[in-house]
Amino acid sequence: MNALASKFGDGFSILAFPCNQFGHQTQEDNSEILSMLKHVRPGGGFTPAAQVTMFEKVNVNGATAHPLFAWLRSQILLPMDSMASVHEAGMPDPLKMVSARASDGNSTLVLWTPVTRSDIAWNFEKFLIDGDGMCVKRYSQFYPTIDIAADIEKLLQADEAEGVVKPTTP
Repeated sequence: MNALASKFGDGFSILAFPCNQFGHQTQEDNSEILSMLKHVRPGGGFTPAAQVTMFEKVNVNGATAHPLFAWLRSQILLPMDSMASVHEAGMPDPLKMVSARASDGNSTLVLWTPVTRSDIAWNFEKFLIDGDGMCVKRYSQFYPTIDIAADIEKLLQADEAEGVVKPTTP
């Protein structure tokens, strides 16, 4: 995330929305999220780059999903990345939405209802939005965040070809 922010500079924004719907992994209060990132996960003094806006926790699935995520999921129903990224991440069946966790007795628990085909499967699923606010691509949690750079560059080149003026990057 910070690498993308650094690569594209001020003409690029990242919006981060913590969510506790995936294994209850984000149980801290909204006021504790930045401290948790800095000291626990990922830790090591991590702080989001200036181009990253951290929002309060939201639900992304189910009847209580934030309207932004209901809209994003309606625009692109499933992640569009290749199955190679899924297999490289160790997921043997790319059609599974969530894998059973041995630490939980090989069970799964979905923490929202209704469950739909377009649900976000896990933390770090990503959406690419163009300068006009259109959702242009959806990536699974397995897709390396830095690899989105190629798609961002394509969007920026298309804008340049159309004569759209964008801020220069460092």
